[in-house]
Amino acid sequence: MIPDQFTTERLAVCHWQVEVSEAGRLSALTAELATVLTPAVLEPLPPSMQVEETPSGMTDWIAARKTESDVLLVRLRQNNQLIGLLILASEPEDQAAPAIHLGYLFAERAWGCGYATELVSGFIAACGTSRAIRFLAGVEHSNPASARVLQKSGFTRSSAHSTDDTDMYVCDIS
Repeated sequence: MIPDQFTTERLAVCHWQVEVSEAGRLSALTAELATVLTPAVLEPLPPSMQVEETPSGMTDWIAARKTESDVLLVRLRQNNQLIGLLILASEPEDQAAPAIHLGYLFAERAWGCGYATELVSGFIAACGTSRAIRFLAGVEHSNPASARVLQKSGFTRSSAHSTDDTDMYVCDIS
């Protein structure tokens, strides 16, 4: 089962559904996301994940994520500050175990603090073992730190799914 909220030692993680469904909260979330989704954070992501620099760019980005994935907000437990996102995109369930693409983004101010490993490991632990699930995560060759996060969290590199530019990592929960 995929959790819609969980905590770790330093992080509180919850689905963004409430924030994106209420106008006042959506406005506050949009402002918070602008501090997280900076050009440096978005640089390694594909064009479809970029935020357009227009008045409606962040709102359009949120709408696009809502239609294609589940997004969990990553906040510091000590002060509720938004520091990142966990993005989960499911593949059609035509396999024995559902496959879910996992991605995460952290604000530049949160880089190098161990939050990514804490998030991914905490998420995998929160999933439990009630149902077989395959998680996939892609990492550009230029991002060895993210590859280490995945490896420390139980993912292994899949040669079959990797490309010249991107290593794919897999974690099977059964």
